[in-house]
Amino acid sequence: MKKKKSESIRTQLLGPLLILLVLQAAVIAGTVLFGGVSIKLKKNEINILTENTKNTMTGFEKETMHHWVVMLNNSGFMSEEIEKLLKKEQREPEAIFSDYDLNRDIIDTIMGKSIEMLHLSNATGVFMVLNGPAAMKSPTGMKAGFYIRNSNPGGYLNDNSSLLMERGLPSLAEKYNIPLDSFWELGFLNTGGKGAADFYQKPFDAAIKYKGKKKDTMRYAYLSSPFRLSPKDTEVITYSAPVILEDGTVLGVFGLEMTVNQLEQILSQEQINGSFNECWLLGIREKGTNTIIPVAESGYLYNQYFNENTKIEYEYNHKENISTLRSPEGTEWYASVNKLDVYGADDMYGGSEWVMVGMARQKDLLSFYNAVRRMLFSSMLVPLLFSLLGAYMIGRIMTEPIRRLVEELRRKSGSRGLSLERVHVKEIDELSETIELLNRDVDRASYKMSGILEHANVLVGVFEYEEEENRVFCSRSLFEMLGWGKMKEAYCYIKAEEFNPLLRQTFGQIELKGDRILKCLEGPDGLRWIEIILDESKKGTVLGVCTDVTVNVEEKEKLERERNYDLLTEIYNRRAFRERALAAIEGLQDEIAAVIMWDLDNLKYINDTYGHDEGDRYIVLFADCLKKFMEYGGIISRYSGDEFVVFLKGREKEDIRRIVRDFMKHLKKFTLKMESGYQFPIRVSGGLSWYPDDALDFDALFNYADFAMYMVKHSVKGVVKEFDMSEHRHNSYMLTGSEELNRLLDRKEVRFAFQPIATREGAVYGYELLMRPDFSNIKGIGEVLNLTRAQAKLPQMEILTWFAGLRAAKAEAEAGQLGKDEKLFINSIASVCLTKEGIKELEEQYGELLKRVVIEMTEGEPASQNFMQSKKEMAKDWGGLTAIDDFGTGYNSESILLHMKPDIVKMDMSLIRRIHEDPNRQIILKNLMGFAEKNSIQVLAEGVETAEELEFLMNCGVQLFQGYYIARPQMEIRPLDPYIVKKMQEFSGNAL
Repeated sequence: MKKKKSESIRTQLLGPLLILLVLQAAVIAGTVLFGGVSIKLKKNEINILTENTKNTMTGFEKETMHHWVVMLNNSGFMSEEIEKLLKKEQREPEAIFSDYDLNRDIIDTIMGKSIEMLHLSNATGVFMVLNGPAAMKSPTGMKAGFYIRNSNPGGYLNDNSSLLMERGLPSLAEKYNIPLDSFWELGFLNTGGKGAADFYQKPFDAAIKYKGKKKDTMRYAYLSSPFRLSPKDTEVITYSAPVILEDGTVLGVFGLEMTVNQLEQILSQEQINGSFNECWLLGIREKGTNTIIPVAESGYLYNQYFNENTKIEYEYNHKENISTLRSPEGTEWYASVNKLDVYGADDMYGGSEWVMVGMARQKDLLSFYNAVRRMLFSSMLVPLLFSLLGAYMIGRIMTEPIRRLVEELRRKSGSRGLSLERVHVKEIDELSETIELLNRDVDRASYKMSGILEHANVLVGVFEYEEEENRVFCSRSLFEMLGWGKMKEAYCYIKAEEFNPLLRQTFGQIELKGDRILKCLEGPDGLRWIEIILDESKKGTVLGVCTDVTVNVEEKEKLERERNYDLLTEIYNRRAFRERALAAIEGLQDEIAAVIMWDLDNLKYINDTYGHDEGDRYIVLFADCLKKFMEYGGIISRYSGDEFVVFLKGREKEDIRRIVRDFMKHLKKFTLKMESGYQFPIRVSGGLSWYPDDALDFDALFNYADFAMYMVKHSVKGVVKEFDMSEHRHNSYMLTGSEELNRLLDRKEVRFAFQPIATREGAVYGYELLMRPDFSNIKGIGEVLNLTRAQAKLPQMEILTWFAGLRAAKAEAEAGQLGKDEKLFINSIASVCLTKEGIKELEEQYGELLKRVVIEMTEGEPASQNFMQSKKEMAKDWGGLTAIDDFGTGYNSESILLHMKPDIVKMDMSLIRRIHEDPNRQIILKNLMGFAEKNSIQVLAEGVETAEELEFLMNCGVQLFQGYYIARPQMEIRPLDPYIVKKMQEFSGNAL
C-alpha cells in the first residue's frame, strides 16, 4: 500500500484565508463609500450649544432684566409724590435745581418706598440722583440724592440692619436707621473720571435731549457698564431711568444696582441646569466688531482658560453657523453669541450692546460626533475579525488530529515505552516522535528526583540546572508553587532558554540573605512568601530547593496590617491615613495638595433594601475604585462607615482637578450586581479643600473638605465641590448646628412664645404659638427650618411643633392665663403630615385643646394636596379651623386658596406694610376681601405696626389683626394694652 503524503497545516489554511481577505476588502470599500452620517451629527451637537445658550439667556433675563423693568415701571409713584410735595409747598419744579432744602424733602419722601422696593427685589442697591445741590455747603456740582446698598438681596428684615448708605444726607440715614458705609459721600459728584457718572448722567441727558414725557420713562432706561462707586468699592452695574413730571420737567434719575458678584451667582444657578462642559459669559460688545469685554461669567472652565483675558475675540463660522475662538493656550472653542434686549428700539446709547455667550470646548461639544467617527473607522476592522474567525474555524478543523493525539496521550499517561499512532500530518507526526523521546527521559528523571525529595520534611519544589546539557530538571511542585503553570507528571525537563526567563521574571530584583532568597509572589490563592536555597557545590550544576514560608511571614504582617488597615476594604484606616497625610504635608516642596472627602450616596438605601452584606459589597467595590488614586501617588482611607478620604499632591490645581474628573469617569464603569440581575451604579458626593490656599493645618483642611462634601450632599449630589470660604461663613451652621438640632428633636423640648390675635373690638381672638429654640450656632427659626429640610427631618419637626406647642398652651391654661374660648394658631409644615398613630397620641394627651386649634399651613413649603385635605379633615374632626399663613409670598397663593377653602386667610406683613399709602397693595386687599366675603372666609392682617395701617385695614372690613402695634410675642400670656384696646374700639366705631 502506498504511503500517504503528509501535508502542512499552513498549506491547508492558505486557500480559505485568501477568500476572507477578499471579503475584508469588500466590506472596507462599502464602509468608505456609504459612510457620512456623522456630518449630520456634528450639526446637531452645535445646535445643542445654541439652544442651551438661548435658554440660559432667557433664564438670566427673567432673573435680572425683566425683574428690573417691572420694578422701574412701578416707580411712577416718585414723580407723583414729588408733584404732591411741590403742590403742597406751592413750589415750581425748577426750584429743585437750586433749593437744597426742597431736595432734602423730596429725598425724605421717596426714600422709604425706595427702601421697601429694594427689599422686595433681588437688587443689591437702589439710588436716586436729583439735578440740584446736595446741601448748603456741598461742593460745586455735587448733586443731591441717595444711594443705598443691601447686603442681603432678596431677603426682608423688620429693620434696615442689612443696608448701608453710600451717598446721601446723614440726617436721613439716622432717621431710617441706616449706617454710613466707609466709602460714604454727601452727594453725587462727577470728578471727571471717564464714565464715572454715566449711570445717572446718560439717562438724564437722553431725557433732556429727546424731550421725554412721563409715560415714556422706560424708553430712556440705561444699563451701565461695570464701574466702582468708589475706587476701592465692589464692582457693580446699574439699571436706571429718568424721573419725569407731567409737564415734562426732568428732575433726576432713579435706578437699581446689582453687583457683578450677584450677576455671577445668577449665572451659576443657570450653570447648574446646564451642561458640565459649558460655561457662560455676560459681556459688552462694540457694534460691528467681534470683540467682547467680559462682565460676569460662570463655570470653572472659563476660569481655567480665560480668567486672565480682558477681552474675548471670536470669528463667525458661516459654514457651521456658529462662532469660534481660541483660548490663550491654544484650545479651540465654539461660542454662541446672543444679544440681550436691554435698550429700547431707539438704541440711543451709542454703539455698544450687551451679549450672552455660551462656550464649550470643541472636543467636548463634538465628543459624540468624534465617537461616531471612531465607530465608523473601527467598522473597517470587522473584515479582519471575519478573517480571524474563519482562521479559527479552519484551524479547529485542521487541529482535530492534534486533539486525537492529546486524547491518546491521556489514555496512555503513566505507561512505559510510550508509542503513538501517526496521523499523516508532518508537524504532528514529528511532535509524536519528540513526545516519545521525552517520555523516556522523564522516566529516568523521576527516579533521580524521588531520591532528592525523600530528604525534605515539608512540601518543596526543586530544580537542577545542568549547563552542559542545556536543560533544567524541575518538579511539578515547583511549577505550582511559583505559578508557572500545572504539570500532569511529577517531574519534567525543560530547555534552559525557557527556564531562565521564568526564573528572571519571578525572582528579578530579589533580596539576598546569604545563600537564601526570599520573595513575595502573587498567585491564584493570593500572596505567598517563597524561600529558595541555592546549592552550587557541584561544578556545572545549580540545585535549587523552594519552600513556602507564607504562614510565618503572614503572622508577622497580620499584626502590622490590623494596626493600619481597614479590615473590610483593605485600605488605610483613619489613624494610618492621618499619620501618612501629615508626613506628606511636611514633605511638600513648591507643591500643592488636596484633601478630598467622599460619601457614598446610596449606602443606606442598599442596606435597608438589600441587607448589610450587599452594603458591604458596595463599600468594597468603591474602595477598589478608589485605589486608582494610588497610581498618582495618592493616599486613600476609609474614614468611617460610608465616608472615604484621599490626599493628593501635585504641581498645579488643574492637574489634581483632571485626576478627579478622570476618576469620576472611571467610576461610571463599575456597578454593584445584585442577585436579581439589577446593576446598581456607584454614586458618590465629594468635597475638596486645597493646601495651602484654604488652610495649612491638616485638621482644618479635613473639616473644610467635609463641609464642602456636606453642601454637595444636601444640594445636587453626585459631584465634587471645592471648598468656598464665603459659603462656609454663611452656611457653617449646617454642620455645627446638626448636633443642636438632633438634640432638640430627641428631647422634644422647646419654648414657645404667644402673640395675641385681636378682633375689631379689641378682644383677644386667639394666640399664635411661635417656636423659640435656644441655639448657639443657629440664628432664627428660618435657619432651623433650612437645616431641618436639609437633613430630611421635617416630619420630626412637625411632631415637635404639635406636641411641644400644645404642651406650652396646656401649661398656660392650667395657670389660668389662657381664656376658655381663645384660639390656638399652630404653624404646620405644608409638605408633611402627622401619622395616624401621631394623631391618636395627640388626641389622647391634648384632646380638650384640639377644638380650639387653628391649623396654619405656611406657604414656605410646596403644599401637597393630599396633606392639605388630611389636615382639613383633621381640623374638622376636632372642631377646629384651618388658615393659610403668609398669603401672597409663597407657592401658588391663589391656587391654594381655591383648593383649600380655609376658614381664615392671613395676609403677609409684606402686603400690610404702608398699605394706607400704596394703591397696589390696596387693590390686592380689595380683591381678597371680595373673595373672602363671598366664601365666608375671615381675613387676618399680619404684621400691623402702625395706627395708620390698623385704621385703614378696619375701614376696609378686615376682621382680625396681629402685629407689633397690637402686641409683641411674649413667653407668658399677658392682657392687651388698654390704650391699644381703646384705639381699636375708636377705629371700629364702638367706643363707649
